[in-house]
Amino acid sequence: MLEVLTAFIVTFITMPLALKLGSSLGISGIDIHKPWKPIVPKTGGLAILIGAVTGLLLNLGLGGGILPGVIAVSCLIAAAVGFVEDFREEINPRLKPLLLLLPSLPIILSGAFTPRPVIPFLGKTRLYRVYPAMVFLSYPIVCNAVNSIDVLNGSMALTSLPFFAMSMAIFYIRGDYQALILSAVFLASLLAFVPYNKYPARVFPGNSGSLFTGAAITSIAIVGRIEIAAIIALLPQIMNEMHIIFSLGGIKSAKKFKARPLKMENGFLTASEEVDAPITLLRMLCAKAKIDERSAVYAMAVISVFTAFLGLITDLLFIEGAL
Repeated sequence: MLEVLTAFIVTFITMPLALKLGSSLGISGIDIHKPWKPIVPKTGGLAILIGAVTGLLLNLGLGGGILPGVIAVSCLIAAAVGFVEDFREEINPRLKPLLLLLPSLPIILSGAFTPRPVIPFLGKTRLYRVYPAMVFLSYPIVCNAVNSIDVLNGSMALTSLPFFAMSMAIFYIRGDYQALILSAVFLASLLAFVPYNKYPARVFPGNSGSLFTGAAITSIAIVGRIEIAAIIALLPQIMNEMHIIFSLGGIKSAKKFKARPLKMENGFLTASEEVDAPITLLRMLCAKAKIDERSAVYAMAVISVFTAFLGLITDLLFIEGAL
C-alpha cells in the first residue's frame, strides 16, 4: 500500500504550496457563508490532483497494469476543465457538460470497461452497444453532481469519502486488490485535504478539485464494475443536482439568479423563503431551521454514509453472486 501512503503524504505537503499559489495568483473565492466573508484560495484541487496522480503512477510503475494510467488521464482531463473554470470564473453551463464528456475517452478507447453490468432482479445484462454511451454520459452527470454539492467547508470531501470507503469494502470482499488500491489512493488524497478544507476552510478544492474527484468516482465505478452501488451511494449528490436543474428550469447558471437557496441569520444558515430560489439538498436540510455550518456539513456527510452503506448492502445481496 505504498501508493496510498504516498498519495496522502504528497497531498498533505503540497497543500500549503497550492494555498500560497492561489493567493499569489488571485485564484480565490469569497466564503459567503461566513459573516466576515473571508477570501479563500480555491486551488486545493491542485494538491489533491498531484497527490492522487503520484499514487496512481507509482502503482503503474509497480506493475499495476494500464488502469492506473487510464484513470489518471481521465481525471486530469476533468481537472483541466475545472482549472479553466477556476481561472475564468465560469464556463457556459451548456458547454460544460459537453466538455465533461471528454474524460470518458481514455476509458472507452482503452476498453477498460465491461459492458455486462449486473442489475438487481435482472442479473447480468449484455449492453454492448448501449454501455459505451452510458460511460460517456456518466462523467458529466457525476462530475457536475459532485461539483454542485461543494457549497460548504468540507462538504465535497466529506460526502465523497463514503463512496471510496464503500468501494474499498466491495473490492476487498471480491478479492480485487488492484481496484482496492486505486480507490484507496483517492481516499487517502481526500483525507489529506480535509484538515485544510474543514471549517473554517483555509483552502477550497475549486472546480478542478471537485471535477477531478467526480471523474475519480466515475472511473472507479466503471472499471471496478460497481455501477449500481455507485448510483445508490451517490444519490445525495445526484438528487441535489437534479433538484437544482429542475428548479432553475434547465441547465442554467445559478449565479445569474438573484434568489439564493440559503440566507444567514445571526451566523446560522436557514433556507430561503423566496419561491424562485434554487432547491438544493442544503436548502432542504435548513428548511424551517437555523443550522450552523459545521452541523450542516456533518448532516450531509451522514446522509452520504447511509447511502454508501445501502450501496454496499445492495452489491452484497444482488451483485456479488451474479458476477
